[in-house]
Amino acid sequence: FGRKDVGSTRTVDIHLLELRYAHCRIMNHQALKQLRDSIETYGQIVPALVVTEKDKLILVDGYLRVRALRACGKDQICVHLSEENEQNAMFSLLAKTNERQWEAIEQSVLLQELHRRFGCSLSHIAARIGRDKSFVKRRLDLVEALPENILKAVISGTLSTWSASRVMAPLARANIKDAQKLMAHLENEPLSTRELAHFYEHYQKSNRSVRDRMLENPFLFIKVQNERIQSEQAKEIHDGPEGKWFKDIKMVYAVLGRLLKTVSHVHIQKAIHLRNKP
Repeated sequence: FGRKDVGSTRTVDIHLLELRYAHCRIMNHQALKQLRDSIETYGQIVPALVVTEKDKLILVDGYLRVRALRACGKDQICVHLSEENEQNAMFSLLAKTNERQWEAIEQSVLLQELHRRFGCSLSHIAARIGRDKSFVKRRLDLVEALPENILKAVISGTLSTWSASRVMAPLARANIKDAQKLMAHLENEPLSTRELAHFYEHYQKSNRSVRDRMLENPFLFIKVQNERIQSEQAKEIHDGPEGKWFKDIKMVYAVLGRLLKTVSHVHIQKAIHLRNKP
């Protein structure tokens, strides 16, 4: 493609594209299926965005479209040849927050590319994408806190972005060995986002020996916890409202018992206070 082609829309063979940012895009199987079905019915509607670099066509936006087209058995894609260079095209893409909802990890990895590969400062990045510097810093901290294998699990769709940002990232910052051990188990026996959040909540409250046992088999820990919860729920249903009432009254009785044991001390302290009052 020459200069006269810049700014135009063309159909090109997919194998000619350089998928330089494939590692920045999270695999979403549901979105892929929806787009594949749409392409099979209506064809490709929105062109992918590419920039030219010498004799290369670098794909900036449209990675899901590439996957969907390949899933449909197609080997060509409609692309728009951007008038911008690679760096500016990435800035423009990241600034379009109203047009697409970015996953935090995707956004973080792209920002890391701008910071590391292109040498852009945090202040410059923030100004170009319409965010403050602290936002960019938080995004970079998020991706840099994740070990490479955990980041790959997010990109492949094995681990949710929520789990990565709310569980694995803080765990990795606190104890990288525990994070790696947990991730090794999750690769073989995945936990749902809810189950992983439940696991991490217990982990934070537990001492070292309990944490070690939890990390030996996270799936078994969750299974035992679920069985305990189900058993408690079954007992509540069996006992009915009367059982709950008796349980509550026992708690009240226990609290009153503790209060009665200290009532004399409270009275003495009150009397001393009144006596010393001017």
